Amino acid sequence: MEYRAIKEFCNVSSSKRIFAEQYVDEGVPFYRQKEIIEKGLHQTIEDPIYITEDTYNNIKAKFGAPQNGDLLITAVGVTLGIPYIVDDEVFYFKDGNLIWLNKFDESVNSKYVYYWFLTSFGHDSIYMRAIGSAQPAITIDIVKKYKLFLPDRRTQDTIVDIMSGYDKTIENNNKRIKILEQMAENLYKEWFVRFRFPGHEDVELENGIPKGWEVKTLGELADISTGKCNRQDAEEQGEYPLFDRSREMKRSSKWLKDCEAIIVPGEGTSFVPRYYVGKFNLHQRCYCVAPKKRGIGKFLFYMMMLNRSYFLAVATGATVPSLRQNNFTTMKFIMPTLNLCEKYDDIVTTFFDMIETINVENQNLIKQRDLLLPRLMSGKLEIK
Repeated sequence: MEYRAIKEFCNVSSSKRIFAEQYVDEGVPFYRQKEIIEKGLHQTIEDPIYITEDTYNNIKAKFGAPQNGDLLITAVGVTLGIPYIVDDEVFYFKDGNLIWLNKFDESVNSKYVYYWFLTSFGHDSIYMRAIGSAQPAITIDIVKKYKLFLPDRRTQDTIVDIMSGYDKTIENNNKRIKILEQMAENLYKEWFVRFRFPGHEDVELENGIPKGWEVKTLGELADISTGKCNRQDAEEQGEYPLFDRSREMKRSSKWLKDCEAIIVPGEGTSFVPRYYVGKFNLHQRCYCVAPKKRGIGKFLFYMMMLNRSYFLAVATGATVPSLRQNNFTTMKFIMPTLNLCEKYDDIVTTFFDMIETINVENQNLIKQRDLLLPRLMSGKLEIK
């Protein structure tokens, strides 16, 4: 068992520069730090960027591209030091944002290095080596000289097998969550877009919508308010979740009423809503959409989730699109009957409850994994 510098057992580099004018609407995925973090968390990538296959193939032929088992480490900002292990996938990545570890020698399992940086001591030790205060960053040279504790290859493989068991269960749970989310979305489309809801055969269409349905503004359907707290408030105090425009969660002592709500960022290019029930604080650049009637919350959530292009259409600002409250509250949507919304709510609530149970299981698995990992890697827990 010994400490070895990363440069001793693998190649450390970054990518070749890709310019914004080379981005295209479809092709080979091009990942920045944001997308790598999203992939590592098994989240859907929002606003994906692509490069052409020709561009990718030319770069790959001359300089190589990430392959199965390679490791990427985020290199800039407060989220630096987060590892991502490459699977069987085709993509390229942004220089400066990510550091690429590849060509590992046979004495090292790259997944062991990945799990090392997942530990608190691994992450903290690389972060401590960052340069810059306003925008901390790690360089290729810093990573090359970074030393980590390496047991023999058999022990590395055993640790990886143990940790991979946890990750496989978490991954399978995330797939179950995706299926449940897709079921709720598909049901929305079936009932409220294709108009194939229960009893639709006996309902006539008037002006292109089922009889009894109405065109309503969002302000008629929900109470809409903006937040007052900013991130500094959340850092200084701390008790309830803070929703900010990037949908991260922090803590704050100021909270809104305990209610069913949809949180919608007021700035950005995606305006992806988030469903939430409970006490929370709202960032000043977010909207809280609280349904005026019980039983319509999940309908409103998917109505907004599947109409993000409408948000962009009414947003103002070219560089950073923003939703003004008067534009937001007057957005018009087709509102079904309350009875149908309640039926949808009952079914989807079952899906949401199952998702919550799976999320709790995942959090417990992550805690167990993160407690076990440093003990295995430090040698405090014997591996037989």
